[in-house]
Amino acid sequence: MNQETERRRFERSHDPGRVMAPSDGVFAIVITLLVLEIRVPDLTAGQRLADALNEIRPSFVAFLISFFVVAIAWTGHRDLFAFIRLTDRNLVWLNILYMLPLTLLPFGAALISRHAREKVALTMYGLLLLAIAFTRLFIWLYVTNRSHLLFEPIDRRSRTLGVLIVTVPATLYVLAILIAGSIPIASLWIYAGVPILYFVA
Repeated sequence: MNQETERRRFERSHDPGRVMAPSDGVFAIVITLLVLEIRVPDLTAGQRLADALNEIRPSFVAFLISFFVVAIAWTGHRDLFAFIRLTDRNLVWLNILYMLPLTLLPFGAALISRHAREKVALTMYGLLLLAIAFTRLFIWLYVTNRSHLLFEPIDRRSRTLGVLIVTVPATLYVLAILIAGSIPIASLWIYAGVPILYFVA
């Protein structure tokens, strides 16, 4: 086997597209599972539809927060892999680790939709968001420290900006977790406000 054939084989086996494809599938499934939590209400005798819809409002709120969390995670993942020319085994496993809290997000959304003022539910949801943020941060730090995996090296300013994009929301999630027991509604508002902050920024 000549050197050129070996090089092509290596690049094919380390193609980032093979990591992106299953990741995109996971994101799509997670969003689908989120919307399945919203159920059309059954009306009892004399009950108005507006009242019944109000009862499932927490499910809509949890869905919207989680939907935008997943949407932001997906766009960040896509943008990150636009820099990546090749993968390695460690990066593949870091990406799999990134998928773990994402796949649990529908469970977290279901918890806060049914127990929006419970400390345990709000804390578990926050921990999932923290896990998503920090696993993405690990991937960013890993690849930007290995220029041979990239199309071109990342400069220090861009690397720092990539860290801030993760650590600022993570700091707010920590705050939401800390106040989940004493001010649960504020904790929920922080979870809702972080995606808004993302779009504003």
